[in-house]
Amino acid sequence: MTIAEALVLRKHLEMKVKQLEPLKINGENGLFELHTERKNVSDTVDEVKFQVPKIELKEITKEYDLYSKALRELDTAIQKANWVTKLDFKTPDGVNV
Repeated sequence: MTIAEALVLRKHLEMKVKQLEPLKINGENGLFELHTERKNVSDTVDEVKFQVPKIELKEITKEYDLYSKALRELDTAIQKANWVTKLDFKTPDGVNV
């Protein structure tokens, strides 16, 4: 993989982690809990309503952890390449950063 490809992949991984993070945080705060509601319709009949999440928190956590790990490992590889690679570039005169 070239450094340019790695930088593009890092950007995509960062976006995916950022996208999953609110789901994971809200999931830990009860977003994926099973909710029930029971109402008496008459003396002999009760109405029961369930709110069941379409996806479980463990699925979100697993995907979040997968992308986070890939991002960390890619960052480590980019840093390693940075330590062993010297660029042949001279800052032009008059450019102050």
